[in-house]
Amino acid sequence: MKFPHNEKYNAQFDQIPNLVWFPYVGQDFEHNRQRIMVFAHNIPMPIERYESERNARTAKTTWTGALDEFTYEHESYTKTFRYFIKAATGLTADFGKNSNTAITDKVDTFVRRIAYANFIQGLVKSDNALTMADSDSIALSKAINHQIIEILGITHCICWGKPVFEYVTTSLGFNVRDDECLNKRGFAYRLNENEKGHRMHVLKTFHPSMPGFGYKDSRTQNILSDFLSKENP
Repeated sequence: MKFPHNEKYNAQFDQIPNLVWFPYVGQDFEHNRQRIMVFAHNIPMPIERYESERNARTAKTTWTGALDEFTYEHESYTKTFRYFIKAATGLTADFGKNSNTAITDKVDTFVRRIAYANFIQGLVKSDNALTMADSDSIALSKAINHQIIEILGITHCICWGKPVFEYVTTSLGFNVRDDECLNKRGFAYRLNENEKGHRMHVLKTFHPSMPGFGYKDSRTQNILSDFLSKENP
């Protein structure tokens, strides 16, 4: 396995009330000064499949071993994560397990240094791929992710889409200290600080599944590169 989950934080995650799933934490996450969290949005599930899929994903470690598949398998459901990885690592062409080592080393290094999770804990029952979770699920997820961010000491948080960006920057005990327009629709930056003085850089991106994300676009790649190179706040 290229991307085994770092189990160092599992015992702390396990103490979070009502937590459904642990985030993936890369093996090299703790060895970087920059503690990077990537929040996807949610997992919509068609109504007729909801109960069976939920019952199949009761383990808290359900997604911690999925990054090999999300990163290297060419499937319809992995496209979004792969678009994000291409943009974050500056790739303009496709990649795979047999790509040259200069490419795979760049991809592997990035994935091993991040934490990754869907912001909404649990599946969202809907036939609409663009659905929003209900208010109870959102409130629960905010409380859980507030604690995950604290446990991991996140310094850089990347949010896929406006809803996640708003959840993180306005609802997790943080106040906005700085707000910056990045001159690309769907992208924004905030520097947040919580009541303990913990500051965190937060980036909003277009959801990578949307055409506006533009993983090949030099503006997208530069925004991500500049964000990831920011010094710890």
